[in-house]
Amino acid sequence: MKLLTDLSVTARRHRPAAAPALLLDFARQAYRAAGVPVPLSSVLSFSRASAAVRGTAGGLLETAGPDVLRLDHAFGSGAFRGALFESAATNLLSHSSDFTQSAWSGYAAKPAFTGGQDAPDGSLTAMTWNCSATTGGAGGQRGGILVVGGSVSGVATASVWLRASAPLGMRFGHSDGTSKAITVTPEWQRFSYTDVLPNTQNRIFMLYEDVNADTDVFIWGAQVELGGSASSYISTGASPAARSADQPGLTGISGTFDVTVTYDDDSQDKLAGETVSEGWWPALSRPWVKKLVVG
Repeated sequence: MKLLTDLSVTARRHRPAAAPALLLDFARQAYRAAGVPVPLSSVLSFSRASAAVRGTAGGLLETAGPDVLRLDHAFGSGAFRGALFESAATNLLSHSSDFTQSAWSGYAAKPAFTGGQDAPDGSLTAMTWNCSATTGGAGGQRGGILVVGGSVSGVATASVWLRASAPLGMRFGHSDGTSKAITVTPEWQRFSYTDVLPNTQNRIFMLYEDVNADTDVFIWGAQVELGGSASSYISTGASPAARSADQPGLTGISGTFDVTVTYDDDSQDKLAGETVSEGWWPALSRPWVKKLVVG
């Protein structure tokens, strides 16, 4: 006697998830429309009327020309931060890296600066002074620089790049009353300070030390701008200078979509039911975008 068994197994056919309508992965420089690789220029319009500074994968700073999208990297490590989208800003200081100029006053004694030093952008435009070479002020031995600018009004941020031949305590900010203690090390760092201007001294930038030691201070890229954080560096000469806004916009896509924006710190904005049309771009919580997914 022969027994026959017919066993059939069926399963639901696997259907892969539909690709998003648009994927801009700036970290991988991979761009897809409906799952198909496309050139970035076919899905993103971009303009900026001025040059602007970005970080390179080599860990230095460099200047990108007008209308060049900035893929920004962290200074020093070269770690990728994201595509950088900033609003317009103005550096209110003149001679942002030439502290010998009369626009820079002494605090309390103006240091004797030496130029031609290595700067964060690889140029020889940084300056240095030796702390033992300045005298004056209430501390007896004190040197530094300041800028008076009583016409500046509102929340403002001062910033500057510093390093020293040995760890050094300094004071940095807008004025005596609106400043903070900082520790400068042998590695370049960008320090920033935010407060409301004007202050009682009508100062907008102040930096000093009073150690009277044989320590060299290296300085580059001073900036004061309106707003609550330091934006990318804006080099100036004899007068203040501006950086134009980055102006991105999506192209070739329209409709209602869910949108996810991933930032440099891996935080996300999730926007539901956004109406996307030609030239649309989301309001950003941070200026560095790693990834944008539409749909």
